[in-house]
Amino acid sequence: MREGDPVRKEEILARLSDPELSKQVDASRAEAAQAEALLAQAVARREEAERRYRSDVDRAASNLRKEERNHERAMELFRGGFLSKAEKEQADARLVNTEEDARLAAIGEVSLRAIDREIASLRARSAAARATLAALAERRAKLSITSPFAGMVTSKTIEVGETKQPGAPLFVVADPRDIYIEAPIDESESAKVREGQKVRLYPDAYLGETFSGVVSEVRPTIEVSKEVSRANTIEVRPEPSPKPLRLGMSVDVEVLTGRKESALQVPSSAVMEREGQKFVYVVRGEKIVRSDITTGISNWDRTEILTGISPGNAVVTSLEIRDLVPGSRVGIRARK
Repeated sequence: MREGDPVRKEEILARLSDPELSKQVDASRAEAAQAEALLAQAVARREEAERRYRSDVDRAASNLRKEERNHERAMELFRGGFLSKAEKEQADARLVNTEEDARLAAIGEVSLRAIDREIASLRARSAAARATLAALAERRAKLSITSPFAGMVTSKTIEVGETKQPGAPLFVVADPRDIYIEAPIDESESAKVREGQKVRLYPDAYLGETFSGVVSEVRPTIEVSKEVSRANTIEVRPEPSPKPLRLGMSVDVEVLTGRKESALQVPSSAVMEREGQKFVYVVRGEKIVRSDITTGISNWDRTEILTGISPGNAVVTSLEIRDLVPGSRVGIRARK
C-alpha cells in the first residue's frame, strides 16, 4: 500500500510478522485437532459399548424370565413327585447361572459411566484447546492492519522489514469526501457563534476566491491557542464548490455573526487599543492625530466604526513606520 492509494473499508494495509506467535498457533491447532479426534473416538466407543450393553441386558433379561418360568414348572413337578431330586438341583443350578449372567450384563453400565467420564474430560480438553486457539488467532488477526473506513492513504511510515514499537502510527487514512475545517475563534467573539451559521472561507491555494461553509460544531471549552490568547475551536463543513478543497489546506474562516448595510469601516489592522480604549490615527492638516473610536461588528480584515471618525477621514494603516506618534508629519500618496 502506497501514499495516495484508495482503500476500501477493512481492506488490509499491511501484515505484521510474529514467527513465535505463528508457532504457538500451529501447536494449538494441532492440540485442538488431537483432542477432537480423541473425543470422536471416545464417543464412538461409547455408542458401541451402549449398543452392546443394551443387547446383553435385553438378552440376559429374556433368558432370566424364561429360566424363572422353567424353574417354577420344575418345582411344581418336584412337589408332585414327577421330578427327581437330581433334576430339581439341575433346575436350581440353571436359574442361578442365568441370574449371574443377568448380573454380569448389568455390570456393563459401569463401563459406560467410565467412558462418560473420559468423554467429559476430553470435551473439557477440546474446549480449552479451542479457546487457546481462538485467543491466539485473535492476536494474529491484530497483525493485519486494516482500514477502518473507505478513503485514501495520506501517509505511510513503515516499509517492508522495518520494526515498529507498539502504538506507533503506521498509516494515516482520510476520506476526502468528508472534509471539515477546524478554526479558533477569539474568546471575546465565541458567544456569537452558533451551529448552522454561514461561513466564508478564503483558501490560501485560491487567493482572491471565496468559498462557503456552515458551522457544524462549536467545542464546549475555551483553550489557549497559538493564533489568539484564548480561543474556542469550531468545526466548519464546506459547501460543494467547483474547485476542490484538499486535505491539509490552510483556510481563513470568517463566521457571519451579523450583517449591516452601509457601515463605516476601516482595516482591522489600523485599530489599536490601550488601557481599554480603542483608537485610530487619522491625518489632519498633514499631521497624525489620535482619534478615540467605538467599534461595532468586525472580522480579521474590517472593523465597523460607530463613533470617532467620519466618512472621508484619512486613516493611517502603515502602523509599522518607525517613530509614528501623534503630531508626526505625513504625506498622502494615492496608489495607482
